[in-house]
Amino acid sequence: MSKLNYSKKYNSVFSYSTKGGVKYGYRLNYYDDLHKRHERQKRGFTNPQSAYRESLGVKVEIINNETNALNAESITVKQWSKRFMEANYTHWKISTLKDYQSRLRQYILPSLGDTSLKRLTKSKYQTLMLNPMIEQGLKRWTIRGAHKTLMTIINAAVDEGLLTKNPLSRTPIPDTGHIEKRIMSKAELQKFNYQLDQESLTTQLMLYTLEQTGMRQGELMGLQWQDIDLDNLKIHIKHTRDFNGLRTAKTPNSVRTVSISTSLAKIYHNAYHEQLELFFKHGLKVKPTTFVLTSKHRLLPLNNKYVSLKLRNTLDHAKLDYLIGHFTAHTFRHQYASYLLNSGVAVSEVSASLGHASPEVTLSIYTEKTPMKKDNLADKFNNLW
Repeated sequence: MSKLNYSKKYNSVFSYSTKGGVKYGYRLNYYDDLHKRHERQKRGFTNPQSAYRESLGVKVEIINNETNALNAESITVKQWSKRFMEANYTHWKISTLKDYQSRLRQYILPSLGDTSLKRLTKSKYQTLMLNPMIEQGLKRWTIRGAHKTLMTIINAAVDEGLLTKNPLSRTPIPDTGHIEKRIMSKAELQKFNYQLDQESLTTQLMLYTLEQTGMRQGELMGLQWQDIDLDNLKIHIKHTRDFNGLRTAKTPNSVRTVSISTSLAKIYHNAYHEQLELFFKHGLKVKPTTFVLTSKHRLLPLNNKYVSLKLRNTLDHAKLDYLIGHFTAHTFRHQYASYLLNSGVAVSEVSASLGHASPEVTLSIYTEKTPMKKDNLADKFNNLW
C-alpha cells in the first residue's frame, strides 16, 4: 500500500503514489449523535484543492450536526428502501403496498439497489434506470410510476437526515411515445374470429366474452360460476379481480347483468364441464364461488397477463400481428360500443351494458346514434355480420 503523505497546507488532505501518478484524498474523523466515532475518507482526486474543497463540505455537515447525512455514504438504496417499507407499510392500502413492492422489485432495485444514497446522482439515475426502461419500450405512465415511488423513498431519506436534499429532483421523464389504439374493421374481426375458433376453449371464452359483452378485463377475471346463468343467457357482473385480488366492482353502476349469445353460452357450458373433469382428477370440486378462469395444471385463478398473452397470440396466428399493441384487451370494450352504436342501438342500452353511470358518460366517449328497441345486445352484435 502506498504511503500517505499529509499536506501541511490543506488540513486532512493527503497524497499517495499510483501507477498513473500522484493522487490526493482526505480523511476525517467525526462523532455521531450517540458519540460513536466514525471515519470518512475519499481518494482519487487529481489535485489537493479538489480534495480539500470536498472535505470542507463534509465538515460543514458535521458542524450543522448533520452527521446522519454522512452515514448515507454506506447506506445503499436497497437498504434504505427496506427500512422505508418497514416503517410505512402498515399505513397503506394493500394496493399501494403492492405497487411499491412491484416497482422496487422490477425497476428500482435491479438498477440502483447497490448504489449508496450519497452517490446517487441525476445522471446515474438516468443512465442506470430511466434509459433502460425507455429502451424496453415501457409506457410513460409505467416510468412515471417507478419515478414517483423512488422520489418518495429518497424524500424520506432527506426527512430522516440521511441526505441534505433530493438529488433526483426535477429529473425530466421523457415522452416515450403513444401507440395509437384502434378497433378492428369488419374484415379484420371476421378474420380474427375465424382464428379464435381454432384456439383453446379458455382463449375462446376470454376473448369472445370481451368481444361480445364489452366487459372490463378485471370483471372477466372476477367471474365465478355463480355469476353465470346459461338458462337465461345472462352474466351477472359483481366483482373485479386483478393482482390485488377480488373486490367489489369498480363503481355501483358496474354491478350489472349483461346478455350473452347462444354460441358464447355453449362455450361456457363446455368450459364448465372441462373444469369439472380437471378438478375431479385432483380430488377437488367446482363450487359456485370457483373462478371461471383457472389454470389447467395448478387450478389457480388466471391473471390479467394471461388475457393479454392469448390476445397477442391469436392476433399473430390470424396474420393480424400489425394490430399487436394497437388493439388491446380493453379495446374490445370500445369496439363493442362503437359497432352497436353505429348499428343504431340506443345509447341508453349500450351505456347500461358497459356499466357507465349515465348515457352522457357514454356520449362523452362515443357518438350518439339512433335509438332502437331493447334486445339481446350480444345477439345484436353477432347479427352485424
